[in-house]
Formats: sequence, structure tokens, C-alpha cells
Amino acid sequence: MQGAYKKDVQYELTDELGPEHDKRFVVEVSVEGKTVGKGSGRTKKAAEQQAAYEALLKLKKEIGENVCI
Repeated sequence: MQGAYKKDVQYELTDELGPEHDKRFVVEVSVEGKTVGKGSGRTKKAAEQQAAYEALLKLKKEIGENVCI
């Protein structure tokens, strides 16, 4: 995500769901203060990756460019 767009990209852990042995993490990614993606996963890294993927899909649709995903 950060490589594709040279802007201020922030990841924020917004929620932790489930019991300790089966946690799910929810992360939002924002670009220049605007939330552009949300993801969840069994690890924080997986949630960040999912959020980044969702953000790229959204940004690709908005700007209509050939963004490599």
C-alpha cells in the first residue's frame, strides 16, 4: 500500500474479537486521514494486509488506473 501511494498511510487496530485462544483483529487503514480500507485476521499483520488490499481495490476503482494488486 505504501509503495503504491507516496502519501501518509496509517494503520489502526480498531477491535479485538473473540477469546484469547481464538482472537480476530480488526484494522483500518487511512490515507491522509481518510479511512480507505478495513480488514480482519487472526494476526495483526494479516488484518493489516487485508485492510491494505481492500484499500487498493477501492482506490483502483476511484481513480480508474491500472494499479498492480
